[in-house]
Amino acid sequence: MARGDHIYVRRFGGTYAHHGIDAGDGTVIHYTSSHWVTPRVVRRTSLEKFARGDEILVRDYEQFFETLKRGDILERTSLGINKLMDSLRGLKVEELDFSPDAVIQRAESRLGEFAFDLMFNNCEHFATWCKTGISNSEQITDLWRRALTGGGFAKYRTSEALTNLVELPWRLLR
Repeated sequence: MARGDHIYVRRFGGTYAHHGIDAGDGTVIHYTSSHWVTPRVVRRTSLEKFARGDEILVRDYEQFFETLKRGDILERTSLGINKLMDSLRGLKVEELDFSPDAVIQRAESRLGEFAFDLMFNNCEHFATWCKTGISNSEQITDLWRRALTGGGFAKYRTSEALTNLVELPWRLLR
């Protein structure tokens, strides 16, 4: 583990993962709360409090950065869509600084944020955005995939197309 790493722990036997950014000083910046029913806030806590006895793992971004270096993001549908959406908001992902200092600066810029949303702005969205400039949650993508390929959608040929549509923005971040 190193300063600026996107770290996570698996909770309840891998039922879900909790994510944050290693601040490099024995602390983690992440969405947290004092109790599971109270609102989540972006805070800096100790590694021990973040881990709660679980093994701390590091998210690998090698594929993301290789794709970014190749410069073929527009041809790669998932990042191309994110790049287009980001450019509409005035953000140019290829111009972002991905150094540990920049990752920490992005994380610290959101300290105190009270905007947690399980589907659209959870701890994984936060940590991925700090690391890459793109908000993403693989856990939510997986939920969508299961919802679209299970139940009634599974028997239709459109289920694959629907699943691909939902996955587009996140495929390369795996």
